[in-house]
Amino acid sequence: MAYQQLILFALTGALALLLAGLQVRISNLLQVSSGPRQDRWHKRPTPSAGGIAILLAVAAVYLTWFRGEHAGIATGAVAVWALGLVDDIVRLRPWVKLLGQTSISAAVVCSGIVFHATPWLPANYAFSIVWLVVITNAFNLIDNMDGLCAGVTVTIALFRFSLLAARGDWMDAQLVLLIAAAYAGFLRWNYRPARIFMGDCGSMLAGFSLAALTIATPIAHTKAFVAGLFYPALTFTYPIFDVCLVSILRKLAGRPISMGGRDHSSHRMIYLGLSETKTVWMIWLLTAFGCAAGLFIHSVPVSLLIAACAIGAVVVAFGLLLALLSRVGISKQAFEEL
Repeated sequence: MAYQQLILFALTGALALLLAGLQVRISNLLQVSSGPRQDRWHKRPTPSAGGIAILLAVAAVYLTWFRGEHAGIATGAVAVWALGLVDDIVRLRPWVKLLGQTSISAAVVCSGIVFHATPWLPANYAFSIVWLVVITNAFNLIDNMDGLCAGVTVTIALFRFSLLAARGDWMDAQLVLLIAAAYAGFLRWNYRPARIFMGDCGSMLAGFSLAALTIATPIAHTKAFVAGLFYPALTFTYPIFDVCLVSILRKLAGRPISMGGRDHSSHRMIYLGLSETKTVWMIWLLTAFGCAAGLFIHSVPVSLLIAACAIGAVVVAFGLLLALLSRVGISKQAFEEL
């Protein structure tokens, strides 16, 4: 089976690489770009909506290789991608985008993609919808620095692939490998300095697809039920951490959560003196750390509390450190200058 996975990864990655490069070349024709904004780092207009190239690469391989596997998720992913593309073009209001994400997630959950976290079906449906919406938005939020979201997507997908492959779930493993390959190919053009941004259509596609596949391909936890809940949460440690940090601090500051800004964990690491490249690599490592902790808990449920406390302490300490930056040297003028 190993050679099939290698062919799948190479084919999808090469296709995404070529399509993203083509999109960069014809960006003037597409008329979809992201200009300099106060809540973003880039200084000049840059082609956006790179999710177009990613989706085309994924769709081409999916339709020829998988032939309808998890069709409900595939349909929902395309719908989320379309919603993101519209937002990239016309800038939807936050509540409209949230309503669209919730409706699509509810439809996918009603098709049978449910995480059975409790004995009560209505609670499981509600939890699954919230899970899809939160992770979709979390990936949308972390797409704020060159290569960041794409690298996080590749890291999570590869760790997920390793677990599924080790269990012999080859079809599900190949699906997440498909996602990893597409975003790895796109990363060539998105890494600093980015030649193209993935846009909402790319970041929301990544979050929704990985979140849906996580609950559609459940990993049996016969030794500890709680481990079944902690594994997906730890897999998405960084996206969940960042969305919680931003939501809490904006709420405390009296700002709308949906309002953009340079107050994400990645931005705060820059304020600590790290370069943008080092910041991205550290976040990739944090993502890998969370995924590895999830695998550890899955493999050795007896150590659940120790591992959970360790990762929780690290994340909380990291969040407190970044939050304190607002009180130690980061003024309004510093935000405007950066």
